[in-house]
Amino acid sequence: DALQRPGYMARSIQTTTNNKNNWSYIPPPQHPIWCHVLEEHWDKIAQELQRLETTTTTTTRMAQWGAVGSGHRGSGGDDHRVVSAGGKWQEYVLFGTGASQTDDDVPFTKQLLRRHVPSAVSLAEAGGGEVIFSRLAPRTRIEAHCGPTNLRWTAHLGLVIPPKLAGTCQIRVANSWYSWETGRVLLFDDSFEHEIVNDTNHTRTILLLRLWNPALSPDDRAHDLYKARCQKELAIEKRYHPPS
Repeated sequence: DALQRPGYMARSIQTTTNNKNNWSYIPPPQHPIWCHVLEEHWDKIAQELQRLETTTTTTTRMAQWGAVGSGHRGSGGDDHRVVSAGGKWQEYVLFGTGASQTDDDVPFTKQLLRRHVPSAVSLAEAGGGEVIFSRLAPRTRIEAHCGPTNLRWTAHLGLVIPPKLAGTCQIRVANSWYSWETGRVLLFDDSFEHEIVNDTNHTRTILLLRLWNPALSPDDRAHDLYKARCQKELAIEKRYHPPS
């Protein structure tokens, strides 16, 4: 598929159009149970987000909001390249490199994720993704790009979403456009081309999770993630060091 161009493609994941594990977008009727759990508790997650944005503690000073692609976490170092000129895309890391080492910042959210979405926590701790609050400023666009691998799915839980009458705030995955909804999960495979538009005067904030692609067996996870890392390192070597 020309719209699926990750840096590393795990061949162990079968690519059949009738297999939901290989859809670019997973429709709500096909959502796993944990999506409904997040939706059930979205308001408590949003309350913790609000406290995080309005209070300052030792924990929040250690794990501050950073610009996406600024290098404050281990992955996504090139992500700043897709942000439109004058745009602003920030994140607060909950799990993964750059996260605080305690649950003091968002205790309910972290405990909920450990209990109900261990796949996301596991992937973040393995270095293959992250769990973050993602904040997109008004009048910001994220240019079309593909995620680094097909080893994972991405979930967005809408927390602060611009009103529909305010203008366009949508995400394109492959050939289709989708809108966030407050308290609802949007689930997709970010190895497919995707882009984001926030042409409103309002900020959009979501809980963003990366989790293991369910088509990838637990036995293959560590091996394929290792291969993906090796391929990325080789690509970097080629970019900066000519062959001898």
